Amino acid sequence: MRKYIFYKNKVCLTLLVTLQTLRTAGTVGVAVLINYLIDAVSKAIQYKQTWMLGKCAVVCCIYALLLGLIILLGEKVAAITFKRTLLNIRSAALDGILSIDVAEMQKTNSAEYVTLLNQSISVYEESYLKNLLSIYDSILGMLIAVGLLLYINPIVAVISIIAMAVPGFIPKLFSGKMGSQQGKIIQDTTAYTAKVKDILTGYEVIKAYRISDLMSKKHTESASEMEQSKVALANTTAWLYGFANMASISVQFLIMTLCGIFAVRGLVTIGSIVAVTQLTGQVISPAFQLSTKFSQLKSTEPIRNQIDSIISLSGASNDTEEPKELKQVLSLDNISFSYGDSPVLRQVQAQIDHGKKYAIVGKSGSGKSTLLKIIAGYYKDYSGTILIDGEPARSCSQSLISQNIFLFDDTIKNNITLYRNYSDDSINKVIHMAGLSELISRLENGLDTEVEENGARFSGGEKQRIAIARALLHGKSLLMLDEATSSLDNERAQEIEENILGLKNITCISVTHKLYSNILRMYDKIFVMDEGRIVEQGPFEELIKNNGLFQKLYATGIG
Repeated sequence: MRKYIFYKNKVCLTLLVTLQTLRTAGTVGVAVLINYLIDAVSKAIQYKQTWMLGKCAVVCCIYALLLGLIILLGEKVAAITFKRTLLNIRSAALDGILSIDVAEMQKTNSAEYVTLLNQSISVYEESYLKNLLSIYDSILGMLIAVGLLLYINPIVAVISIIAMAVPGFIPKLFSGKMGSQQGKIIQDTTAYTAKVKDILTGYEVIKAYRISDLMSKKHTESASEMEQSKVALANTTAWLYGFANMASISVQFLIMTLCGIFAVRGLVTIGSIVAVTQLTGQVISPAFQLSTKFSQLKSTEPIRNQIDSIISLSGASNDTEEPKELKQVLSLDNISFSYGDSPVLRQVQAQIDHGKKYAIVGKSGSGKSTLLKIIAGYYKDYSGTILIDGEPARSCSQSLISQNIFLFDDTIKNNITLYRNYSDDSINKVIHMAGLSELISRLENGLDTEVEENGARFSGGEKQRIAIARALLHGKSLLMLDEATSSLDNERAQEIEENILGLKNITCISVTHKLYSNILRMYDKIFVMDEGRIVEQGPFEELIKNNGLFQKLYATGIG
């Protein structure tokens, strides 16, 4: 992750560090000007001459103006640097997430990744990046202040340096606790995000069963747990700040008393006393604050490790092989697959010829959808071999339309084209084939109509037709449908299915429960699955004559 801070932001970072150095030096240098100004006042009083004060005032005004400009530029450059750094980190983190296999992603609660991209990176910005710059500023300021103190009075400088050593013991008392508390915040925030997602996703169920009060209570419990974790970290930080400020004030009082003694003995001027007071503040306070800053830096370790682990996945997918295009034959040879200890597919043997149409039928849980996902490359840990045109392959280039349709919060057109460029004729053709023409014509903005979050403004059947148009437009040679017309009325479902089955040079594999003879007859072959195996296969008429499982499914309408 360091490359996103240092290497990809070399120019901005160099400029930021330069401006921060000038800013810190200028801020500490104010003490020297104060020394110069007060001594000038003393001389003006002594010699009854004010021209010296005028000269000091001009120098101070120019100094203040330049320092103000440096601070202004520094803040602007810091904003740009942090923006670019965080944008690079967020992009790399998302690339890492998008490199995760579908099967692996399905095992993880998406709330974990939402928390990482949102809150975790925000905490990283505040408690690591900005804190790192603040630590640099504090250390540099202390070094410059000590140098000036040595110049003004070496004894005071030595005492200040000794006082600086005290805070070094404080971080060890709190850093471990703060790290574990930061980890607890991440855990509780992820749980809270998951709970909110659950509530919003299940909104219809909540209203239908009138459990709003119960879900509100669960939300409050989860939110309370998250906020309590933040309070625990804030309390620990408060102890740190309390110790730091108490020690800082005590040491500054000690230095002031010491300077007073030196002034009485004529070892320092009045201006030097004020300058020393100012400079010791520049040494002691940052020294004590450093303990807190280092503890905060240490507490971000769980977040940094989490971000690093996700970024490291970028471009490191387990499967670097490009899906192969089906041109002749797709063969499944003894394909077996299990979810954990539960077998789902058992030694499946099948041959799919290019351009032909296949239906897969069977009772729920017989392995139909899993078989499609293995062909699509979603699952890698199966046994057996997939051959495409005689060559082993991990997945086949395809378009898969499933029951659970997802639409992006964008226009209908962008959901169909997926942000690629297609001609209007191509888009209109698939809209007609998917039975969307009537719907589009009714909408005021046509294809530019916003679908809202996951297609909230459309029915399940309308969303399925948008998904079908999407699959048809992208022109894969293999089209797989997993109950793709389940939400459509029978007439519309049959019309769309007939359109798809009429496509030439397109191989189609369709999982279906709708056993209509006029549609099933259009398939070149029907695979009948039972308990993870293909127990029958053949054209509709042949399977009916066999009087086997298919005939029973067809007779009862269960498929």
